[in-house]
Amino acid sequence: MVDDQTTDPYYSVQIGPKKDPFCFQAIPENSSAGALCYQRQTGSQIYDMDKARALRFDVNLATGAGNVSSSVVAKGPYLWIVNTLPLGVKQCICTEPREGGDHTSAEVFPLQYNWTNRLSFVGLEKVGIEYMQPPTKMVLEHWNYGPHHIWSVPGTGSIIRMWQPFNGLQVFPNGTLPSPVDESKLTALPPPECTSAYRFVVKIKCNASGYPSNYPPSAPDFQAAAAPEADVGMWRTKTKVPRHAYRGETFEQMSATLNGWIIDALGPDSVKSCDDWNVEELQKLQASLYMLRYPAYNDVYSATSDAREIDATIEDMRETWAQLNAAASKTGFHSMHRDGHCHEAVMWFTHHLQEDAKKVLNKQGVVIPLLSAQRHVCPENPTEEQAAICHAYDYKVSCSDCHANALPSKEKKANFLARQARRVRRFLRL
Repeated sequence: MVDDQTTDPYYSVQIGPKKDPFCFQAIPENSSAGALCYQRQTGSQIYDMDKARALRFDVNLATGAGNVSSSVVAKGPYLWIVNTLPLGVKQCICTEPREGGDHTSAEVFPLQYNWTNRLSFVGLEKVGIEYMQPPTKMVLEHWNYGPHHIWSVPGTGSIIRMWQPFNGLQVFPNGTLPSPVDESKLTALPPPECTSAYRFVVKIKCNASGYPSNYPPSAPDFQAAAAPEADVGMWRTKTKVPRHAYRGETFEQMSATLNGWIIDALGPDSVKSCDDWNVEELQKLQASLYMLRYPAYNDVYSATSDAREIDATIEDMRETWAQLNAAASKTGFHSMHRDGHCHEAVMWFTHHLQEDAKKVLNKQGVVIPLLSAQRHVCPENPTEEQAAICHAYDYKVSCSDCHANALPSKEKKANFLARQARRVRRFLRL
């Protein structure tokens, strides 16, 4: 194995335990237990065991919410992952990989320069190489050590393909022969985005210096400048009844009032009428907002049975959305379906994101929908598909429970109880 090389292009499918809905924290391990992530990556790799003694990947990841660019750097016992999310927001994950994913086991370091010395020769094989265009078969030497399998070019040792069960596939179409290395990409560590100097970065398990800390993997932290007790978002989270300035006598007036506040906060160029969105755009926006949510807020909602709670995983929601999209196409209830998503997206943006996150989204030019002023009414005897759209819509526009001064009807009370019982998801899964 060479000491220095830049491999471009580089392709991989990394397999690791699922620790978050979008597999951002998936690190390959030697076990297939539990839910797994199969993370497709395309990009380049830098390997330097001469000076920096580090390994770096710059890749693009395909996610359900859009493309994510990711820089992964391993040096010593540390691993940093810097993601640029679809909305332009950066995220840093600081970690210390351990053998088998057990934090009490031995540390895991980047592959050493002499790791190939342990390989045993299996034989010559004619192998179809993934990702190569046109499709290509090559006669390669097959080597292995334990679960590690390597296919290299006879005579040169240039590695073309690597595979490890429950860990991943790596393909180097141009091989791994010596090549120049940009050392600057391996020496600026920890990555500056992972330190407290970068305020507008979602940091997971990072301390102020950018090294791993004891943050739980499910709790992203925007590391806002304000102390938690001065956090405007937390104050809003714990406030159950909106002030008068944020209410309206009717559903229409409520929507107009809240739209006014949204436009004042974000500016007219950062909002768009609900009528100008389609459902798929709104769902993609919501998936991105879900990535950036601050779990501490949702913990408060959950503990107090607050209707603002997000009580489903993104996978469950995407499954539900697909079912509702089909129901809307069959029934023609497109406007109701879309308007419900506008209300829910605004609620998520307002009540699940920290103020720093909102500011950076606004700085990135992210557009937020306005609330639709129309209050849709369901038919008296709906079909199964119509009922699904109606129940989901009532769930999404629940902001009117607090922001409108109008007294709720018997139907509205029934819909609220249904929401509390998670009726929407149960209904869809019958």
